[in-house]
Amino acid sequence: MRLLIRWAINTVAIVLAAYILPAISVESWKSALVAGVLLGILNTFVRPIFRLLTLPINVATLGLFVLVTNALILMILDWLMAGLKIDGFLWAIVAAVIIAIVTSIINILVGDDNKQSSKRGRR
Repeated sequence: MRLLIRWAINTVAIVLAAYILPAISVESWKSALVAGVLLGILNTFVRPIFRLLTLPINVATLGLFVLVTNALILMILDWLMAGLKIDGFLWAIVAAVIIAIVTSIINILVGDDNKQSSKRGRR
């Protein structure tokens, strides 16, 4: 169930970023759903590697370089998908910010699964 919720959150965030930003387009809801799945896969497997490799830069920039790594993930997603188009790296950074804000807001509204699972482990 948690996986489906994450998939839906990623999809909504991508569609909202495409709606807000003129340089990002998603062809259809099917493309948005596939983009949500691929973004989840990239966030699971590629993002930790990027974060580990860029750890010194993240420390030096007080965490702001995370926006660049998130934008790189979106550029990889753009490269993998035919139904998603991002017109440049700066637009990918802005989209990464919007996606982060939307997913944070939705996670607050839905509830964070990690807090619930850690409470279950204490019982």
